[in-house]
Amino acid sequence: MFFMFKFCLYFSISFIILSFPLANKPIFEYMNQFTKPYTANIYKAVKSNFNSGIEQGSQMGKDLFSNTSAKSDQVKTKYSSVKKSMKQIDDEIEKNHDSFTVEEKELLKKVLKKAESY
Repeated sequence: MFFMFKFCLYFSISFIILSFPLANKPIFEYMNQFTKPYTANIYKAVKSNFNSGIEQGSQMGKDLFSNTSAKSDQVKTKYSSVKKSMKQIDDEIEKNHDSFTVEEKELLKKVLKKAESY
């Protein structure tokens, strides 16, 4: 709180001093004539550094997101009957022929054929 009070006091005093007229112009105008080239250079340097920092940050963000791979749904098991051909399906059924009855085999083939058409 005390810092803010001191800041306001010093700012007010310097503003009053710099606004005193000297030969129909305030003192600030005379000081500005001498410092204008330096402040213009400082402004250009700060502006270019700021813009290059923004460009680097946006490029870094683009690189970060372009390096990530898009998520894709994949079936990682061998149990996806839709992707198998009918010959493979028949082979699978015949491998396990002891487990199924003839009616079950035909029913399985019919269901899997229907699934393959989707």
